[in-house]
Amino acid sequence: MIFKYFLKSILSNRSLWGWGVIFMLFWLMLGVFVFSSSVPVTAALSYVSSYYGIISLFSFSTIAISISYTLYYGSSSLAYSFRYTKLTASTYFLSLLGASSIMAIVMSTIMLAATSGLSSWKFGANLFPYQPLAALAISAIAGAFMMVLAMGLVLIVINYAGLKNITFIGFVPLVLSYVFGFGQLYTKIPEALEYVSPFTAISSLLYASYGGFKIPKVFIDPSQGTLNPWLLLVSLIVWLLVLSAIDTQLLRRIRARAIEEARQV
Repeated sequence: MIFKYFLKSILSNRSLWGWGVIFMLFWLMLGVFVFSSSVPVTAALSYVSSYYGIISLFSFSTIAISISYTLYYGSSSLAYSFRYTKLTASTYFLSLLGASSIMAIVMSTIMLAATSGLSSWKFGANLFPYQPLAALAISAIAGAFMMVLAMGLVLIVINYAGLKNITFIGFVPLVLSYVFGFGQLYTKIPEALEYVSPFTAISSLLYASYGGFKIPKVFIDPSQGTLNPWLLLVSLIVWLLVLSAIDTQLLRRIRARAIEEARQV
């Protein structure tokens, strides 16, 4: 029951659709029709692959913001529900995890269709995704990662730091997505950091899934070298598993907090 509730809630979240889909489609259109003026047709597939990877990363990060406020508003009820009802922390966690993954798949499907349709029209060539099912699988993992990252950060705030920090914490995944997304697009990030960063892993694996190319260290300059996709995938999964283990423990210890504590003035 709670999984159906979460799924319905997240799929009908207007803010998530507005910022995570419509606003990202706006940036995708700018990338395809405005920023691509100097891109030759021979490099078009690589260009749109990088854009799909980065825009999807930004889109998934909005899921984290939604999860942050879900936990924030439900902290008091959860603390009592885990103690006095049949609801368990594991059930709550897995239900939210599944709903987040499905929402990420929906977002990625829209971005795949929009990217291939708009870019094929713009460049006059068939720029369809090379492995769309792989892209959707990576998207599901990415959505799950954004959820566990947001949950971990918010639970630390709820349990230990105080709710006045909730607004800042809720946007941390989005900020990190922009830092690593644009960082990989334009600059050479240290190789070790690229393998350790789950944000780089998400955009890189989506790039490879869409275009079928080797993953460049710098999207706009493939001559800088390539990354191993399997190491990136392992890194992302390890992050997911470690954060999941931490989250379930923090969730069992969640403290009842009044939302008035988050007032800044």
